[in-house]
Amino acid sequence: MKKVNFYGPAICLTLGLAMLGTSCKHETDAEKYKGEVGLVNFDTTAKPQQDFYQYVNGSWLKNNPIPASEAAWGSFNVLNDSIVARLRKLLETAGANKQAAAGSTEQKVGDLFFCMMDSVDLNKNGITPLNDELGKINAISDNKSLWAEAARLMKIGPDVMFGAGVEQDAKISSKEVFTIGQGGMTLPSKDYYIEDAPMYKMLRGKFLEYATNIFVQMGESADAAAKDAQKVLDIETQMAHSSMSRIEQRDITAQYNKMPMTELAKVTPNIDWATIYDVFGAKSIDTVIVAQPLFMKELSDMTKSVSMDDWKTYMRFHLVSSEASKLSDTLSKISFNFWGKTFQGIKEQQPRWKRSVEGTSRSLGDLLGQLYVAKYFSPEAKAKVNEMVTNVIAAYKQRINQVAWMSPETKKYAIAKLDKITLKLCYPDKWKDFSALEIKRDAWVLNSFRINEFEFNFDMNKLGKPVDRTEWGMSPQTVNAYYNPSMNEIVFPAAIMQPPFFDPNRDDAMNYGGMGAVIGHELTHGFDDEGCQFDAEGNMHKWWTNQDSAQFHNKLQVLIKQFNGYTVDSMNVKGELTIGENTADFGGLTIAYTALQNDLKEHPEGVVDGFTPEQRFFIAWAQAWRENIRPNYQRQLINTNPHSPTIFRANGPLSNMPEFYKAFSVSSNEHNPEVKSFEIKPGDGMYRADSVRASIW
Repeated sequence: MKKVNFYGPAICLTLGLAMLGTSCKHETDAEKYKGEVGLVNFDTTAKPQQDFYQYVNGSWLKNNPIPASEAAWGSFNVLNDSIVARLRKLLETAGANKQAAAGSTEQKVGDLFFCMMDSVDLNKNGITPLNDELGKINAISDNKSLWAEAARLMKIGPDVMFGAGVEQDAKISSKEVFTIGQGGMTLPSKDYYIEDAPMYKMLRGKFLEYATNIFVQMGESADAAAKDAQKVLDIETQMAHSSMSRIEQRDITAQYNKMPMTELAKVTPNIDWATIYDVFGAKSIDTVIVAQPLFMKELSDMTKSVSMDDWKTYMRFHLVSSEASKLSDTLSKISFNFWGKTFQGIKEQQPRWKRSVEGTSRSLGDLLGQLYVAKYFSPEAKAKVNEMVTNVIAAYKQRINQVAWMSPETKKYAIAKLDKITLKLCYPDKWKDFSALEIKRDAWVLNSFRINEFEFNFDMNKLGKPVDRTEWGMSPQTVNAYYNPSMNEIVFPAAIMQPPFFDPNRDDAMNYGGMGAVIGHELTHGFDDEGCQFDAEGNMHKWWTNQDSAQFHNKLQVLIKQFNGYTVDSMNVKGELTIGENTADFGGLTIAYTALQNDLKEHPEGVVDGFTPEQRFFIAWAQAWRENIRPNYQRQLINTNPHSPTIFRANGPLSNMPEFYKAFSVSSNEHNPEVKSFEIKPGDGMYRADSVRASIW
């Protein structure tokens, strides 16, 4: 099922992170970061005033090419690689234990991992595990059975027709509400269907080749398969025309369309809601939030205009396409060739053990996370990070009180929001109950259906109940972090509390430039273009004065214009799409720097490897974003990802910060000859004139 997160409830530090990496010829030992500025990774031939990112990371980028099985390779991947090695040990032990108690954590993760690793059975069975579902699709005969099977597929995983889920009501954060919106399309976004640029036309051609191969695997002739592939593309293109673009989806107000079910039924008369809710197991749904009403109306019209046979063709494709990677090597390779090679430029498929670790962690993240934290959790790291969070929040309040553009009234509400923010560190205080989930040693795809149905039912059971504010949206072994505006919470899984982001034995300057900026990043999401619309309780309503709101959005326009001016492979970064993350990067770095200055007053630090504490702070920030990335993957991310390319995440905020200019200036360090210094002047790559320099917090 594709859940609808119409206001982006989990705003993450990074997206699209590859779960697994190749370790043999790459730096994977996170301890190599420990206590070092990392001079060996610098490119001293580069001029830092031209490209600080290259100066700090150039040698690392040169010496760490992308593994053949990866789309990108950077700091997140290096850390993640060490996490994956640990998970592999846990899963191999669990998978080999045939005596694990039925229903235990070890039995469930072990049996799922075993099924993923069992290539003999996967290849012997081929597509046959899907025969029951294919039979249900082929048996569709009328509108009622069409929607019964569509709802069935949504429940077990394949993304068909539309997205559905249970979310917090954005305006009444104590309540859960049923939410629906656009979905059912294979390609990453609307542009891929409707734009005429050569790249989009090429990818639509590749999609037809991919879909044809999927239909051939279902036993169709090449000619029949090609015709069916075109039918699928035609249906999805029609859906795309009425859907929202990625940038349009940043308008959370436009997606909050709350209405009685009776009203939705009137505007979508061809969608059999009674049958859908019966399959969903929904007791009663009186009210629904429709994220994209135009899409739902068009889908209703299409239900009548598209033939029943074509809908069955569409559903068969989505079923097999969504599950291809969980079936035989042949089907898995077809999926990889399209999504891995074509879209991301990856040269070869990851070995089965890595795909299996990734699949288990993605599917049973909370269960595997319990094993992970039991063995690898560091209480010392949690205590230190908790202290840093307290300091960064204090620095944020300090900055809010100092800004001249915000009125006392709005400042009061902003600080109240910071005071009420919930902090979640490492792992949940209360683990999710998986006792109702059954995992068997039969087939990977069948276990996937069971897991998806369990998660679907788990969400549906929230309706009519109080919001559980203890719930987590990430597993402890995830190298990431997020802010949730409806919960007004920041969440830091255990896995990110490690080098290069954090090391309790490293100096504070480096930790604040890494983990401190991550903390500030997530806090700032509470005040970006989306988060600023939610109050301290997580309700969407306006708490800014009109004048403050206008000034804030004028400041955001400066940042949007800055990032619109960056290009990669002749493609412009989309400032409107990335404004939330760019605001969080800029704000997070600004706040973390203030927190460091406060810390240095009590715990002064000296020069290390020729760099002052302030300089090391900015070096740590640049190190966090070092990454080699394949051009195909970069192009996909520019079109779909709310995060800017990493070079601009590193350099963009720095070029706006007077603190950065001062930290490295010759005049500031003239009395300390051992310090490495330079001047940033007009015409330099890192220089931005005051008139175009962003300034928010």
